[in-house]
Amino acid sequence: MTVNQSKALGFGATQLLDAPATFSRNRNGAAETATSADRFRNQQELNAPSPFTANDNTAYQIAVTAAYRQVFGNVQPMESERLLSSESKLRNGDINVREFVRRLAQSGFYQSRFFDAVSPHRAVELNFKHLLGRPPHNEAEISNHVALIASSGFAGEINSYLDSDEYIQTFGEDTVPYPTSWNSPVGQPQCVFNRMAALEQNFAGSDTAIGSKSQLLGNLVSGYRLSIKIPAQVYRSDSSQLMGRSGTGSARGMFEPVKRNSADGGDSAPMRGDLYVGFGLGQRQQEVFERCSGDSADQIAALVRSVYRQVLGNAHVMESERSLTAESQFAEGRLSTREFVRAVANSADYRRRFFEANAPYRFVELNFRHLLGRAPANQAEVSEHVQRLAMQGYETEINSYVDSEEYQNTFGENTVPYLRVATESGRKQVSFNRQIALVQGYAASDTVQSGSSLLNSVATGSSPSNWSTTTVRVNRLAATSGSADPTTKRFRIVVNAQPAGGRQRTPNASYVVSGSDITTQLGYIHRRGGRILSITEIA
Repeated sequence: MTVNQSKALGFGATQLLDAPATFSRNRNGAAETATSADRFRNQQELNAPSPFTANDNTAYQIAVTAAYRQVFGNVQPMESERLLSSESKLRNGDINVREFVRRLAQSGFYQSRFFDAVSPHRAVELNFKHLLGRPPHNEAEISNHVALIASSGFAGEINSYLDSDEYIQTFGEDTVPYPTSWNSPVGQPQCVFNRMAALEQNFAGSDTAIGSKSQLLGNLVSGYRLSIKIPAQVYRSDSSQLMGRSGTGSARGMFEPVKRNSADGGDSAPMRGDLYVGFGLGQRQQEVFERCSGDSADQIAALVRSVYRQVLGNAHVMESERSLTAESQFAEGRLSTREFVRAVANSADYRRRFFEANAPYRFVELNFRHLLGRAPANQAEVSEHVQRLAMQGYETEINSYVDSEEYQNTFGENTVPYLRVATESGRKQVSFNRQIALVQGYAASDTVQSGSSLLNSVATGSSPSNWSTTTVRVNRLAATSGSADPTTKRFRIVVNAQPAGGRQRTPNASYVVSGSDITTQLGYIHRRGGRILSITEIA
């Protein structure tokens, strides 16, 4: 992890650049007509470029990228949505950075996302964030700009920021706007830090994903306190390491994971709040565990648990099933993490769980999941490993993963294999769906089924049948469970029914009921003398 000493790191405020992005060239065209007193005064005052600007292509590319990211609220425009004409004029020196920002903010892209699609209060607070790099100071500022929108329209509202004294004094003609509230600048109240955190939320998020409602309305109008919601994945740092001094802190690096409760296993993996939670993959499975010199006994124990969890497919390991000899050698440093992974995969417990009890295709796809952290890419990969298993045996099959170049490049000697769900260069998008189909969920175990999950998908190059969409969860019985509320789901109850007064049962009678009525229906079946065979959730 790159060392970053920003105090705002925990609030998602990390910047990609070490300093504000600037760009300047001698302007070839005449100055544009001043449409306001502020604009005329600023044109007269700013005749010299900033001493921090640079006239090269690298500075130009950085400035353009930073401008799109800042003005468009971290929303990536398509190539057809870029303002190529304005980019060309900026490169040639026909316009400066401030005019380029003005054209971005007055574009149809910006208007459709941050003006037409949101409430007026939200539009104004986003304009402050995108163009002045700060949140509104009070409700009066919001009201003034809402009135300006009513009188001067969208273009007049945008110009009011870019032609203001505040913009010129803060960014000038050649600097791309950037968040100014993280360092508590002179003249800004302390509360702007909390407000900026509420607007920013996280570094990777976009302003269109937050919604159309204002994030600061209650705080500005009613004086509600804004408490910063610290993300669950925030790390605490060792101050002695931060200052470059030797101390008694962990040798693992600058950032240490927050310790979890003992009731949750007591390991040092933080809860995560990312999008994988929606697919049942959140929390510890996306964390990366690496063996480092100087690890404590607790950290080594956490690494051992992580290896068992990953390699044995989230199965519960009894004391008698542990590879105690390999654990001891790993704790003493005689085995690297990679060799410990090999020992667990070659153990009798792994063989019993995943080789002897499964079909060959299932065994191979689980080896990919456990040892390389991904699903098979195509039928050729599966066939190659099935043939190796048949011709060269079990241990050769396991070693082919652990000794592969892919394993070395991805995990090396010291990192525990992990689920590679995130997009990687060179991997097809369908690999995400296959990974989800293999994992099933955070609480699932790989020992609950013996048939292949990806046989048809890999053979035909299509999405897995149970995960053709990533918006609705489909379970192993092919029953859609798209509702989070159990009372709104539907269930099929299959019974052996016995009519009133009859002596023989009618086989396989079935009822379809909602979750809210299932208790009543079960009581009716029992009163009628029926015997329940199965209850299955359906779409």
